[in-house]
Amino acid sequence: MNVRVAVVLLMLACAGCGTARLYEGPKRDSDEVAHIDGDFVVTAGAPVSVILRQVDGRDLSVGDNAAEVLPGKHRLLVDCRIAETRSVTRHEVEAEVSAGRHYRLAAETSPGLRGCTNVTVEETN
Repeated sequence: MNVRVAVVLLMLACAGCGTARLYEGPKRDSDEVAHIDGDFVVTAGAPVSVILRQVDGRDLSVGDNAAEVLPGKHRLLVDCRIAETRSVTRHEVEAEVSAGRHYRLAAETSPGLRGCTNVTVEETN
C-alpha cells in the first residue's frame, strides 16, 4: 500500500474521534457527567450510522462523535444514514441522562434496512 494512501486512511479514521464537552466551567470527573456516543462520521462498511450533530442546540464540531453533558434532560439532533439506500434522515431525540453513565445512539430501521424509523439513546454500562 502506498504510504500516502495509508496516511489518508488513517486521517479519515480519526476524522470523528473527539468528544465535545458541552457544559460550562472547568472539566469535570467522569462520575459527574454523562457520556453520549454516536458513530464516527466516516464509518466505512457499516450498514447503519447514527451521527450526533447537536446537543441542546449546540453543534458538535466535525471531529466530534460524542458529547459529555451534565445529568438531566437533553435534546439531541441526530442523522441516521443507511448505506445501502444512501439515505439520511434527521431525528430529534429527547434523553434524560445520569452522571457517571455512558450512552449510545441506536437506530431502529424499517424491514430490510430500507430506512431509519427512529433513534433511541441506550445506556451501555
